Amino acid sequence: MKKLICLSLAAALLAVSLAACGSDSSSSAPAQDSSAPASQSAASDSAAASGTSAYNLDDIVTAIEAANPVTNPRELDDFALENQVMLNMDNVADFSGKVSNDNANSALILAIQAQPGKAEDVKADLENYKSGLTTGMYAEFAEKEAQAKDSRIVVKGDYVVMVIANTEGASYSDIDTAVDSALN
Repeated sequence: MKKLICLSLAAALLAVSLAACGSDSSSSAPAQDSSAPASQSAASDSAAASGTSAYNLDDIVTAIEAANPVTNPRELDDFALENQVMLNMDNVADFSGKVSNDNANSALILAIQAQPGKAEDVKADLENYKSGLTTGMYAEFAEKEAQAKDSRIVVKGDYVVMVIANTEGASYSDIDTAVDSALN
């Protein structure tokens, strides 16, 4: 008798959970479909207002990485941008980026879509970050600091790109070409 009750309860629970899963997926599917065009149209509206085309941030990072390989890459996330780079995330609409996870390598590629009209604020935050990387405190990281000192911060409309060359021979002239190509 106990087995029959347990089996009945398990079957009822399974039926309820399947019904709940079915209704969630059908109700979230339209919301998901409608949010993608909304974010794309927001990006397009922002780009139109700033006079630039909308860019795919991942494509920018990939294009620059061809000229500036990031060894042992770590994806940059909200926490890293807010607590390490010290960006005011209220000024950031979207971003994509990688940084080398090797202590002696300076490689960093960061592409940001700023909130409309906030690109210069994002650039100022990145300039402060750059300044903090070039303190000259550690002689063993002199090459890494030199690369950071020469880093590039490029603004085009509401988009901001920061690149620090790797310490494995990346050329800033190649990086400049890659940034220009990615933002055209």
